[in-house]
This record gives sequence, C-alpha cells and structure tokens, in this order.
Amino acid sequence: MPFSRPLFLFNLLPVCLLAGCATVPAGSLHDNFADYAESVFRHQNALISRLMMLNDNDELSDTDLLDKAEERMHDACHWLNEYAERESDGDSMSWRFKAKVQDSIEPCDRRIQELETLLGQYDKP
Repeated sequence: MPFSRPLFLFNLLPVCLLAGCATVPAGSLHDNFADYAESVFRHQNALISRLMMLNDNDELSDTDLLDKAEERMHDACHWLNEYAERESDGDSMSWRFKAKVQDSIEPCDRRIQELETLLGQYDKP
C-alpha cells in the first residue's frame, strides 16, 4: 500500500487541530502528531514484513502467541490502516472518521511494540 507523506500530513493535520488533543506521547522522539502517526504506520508495516520473512523462512516455532499478538495489533491499527488506504485512494473522510483514527494511534503503537517484543525472541545473535 503506497504511502504519500504530503497527503497523509495534509489530511491528518486538520484532525489534530479539530480534536484539540493531538499530542505526541511523552518520551516520543517526534515533534508533532502527524510525524508520530506516520511513524506508527511505517513501524507497523516494517514489523509485518519482518514477520512475513520469518514465516517464509520457517524460523517461527510456536506461533500461537505471535498470531494472537498480531491479531491484537491488526485490531488496534484498523483505523490507521483504513485511513492510509482511503488517503491512497484519494477518498474524502469526515472529521469524525479522522478523530477515530487519531484516538487509535497510541493503542496501535502499543500493540506494535508488544508484537515487536515477542518477535525479539526470534532474532538471531
């Protein structure tokens, strides 16, 4: 799924302003909410690619725990992924939809980090 940074930032910025609570989480390395949202989206995609490579190479043994963590991540990141898809298609989105996206980004980020921690057990030294 292609990701257009200028359109993503252009469309997410009004959400941040309308919601009034578009802040970057404490301890984040990002200067603004749009950068944080884009970073979460890209991190998720990188993690999915990594998981697919491990699966393709049969490097994952007991995947039940990973499967559940991946499912929780997909559930938590649903709104952000839908936003990126709509943005890529050039669809218009209501401010309510954008607010749902904004509210979902931190939980999405937490689930990504949880899955990444589990995948760390499979990294080779």
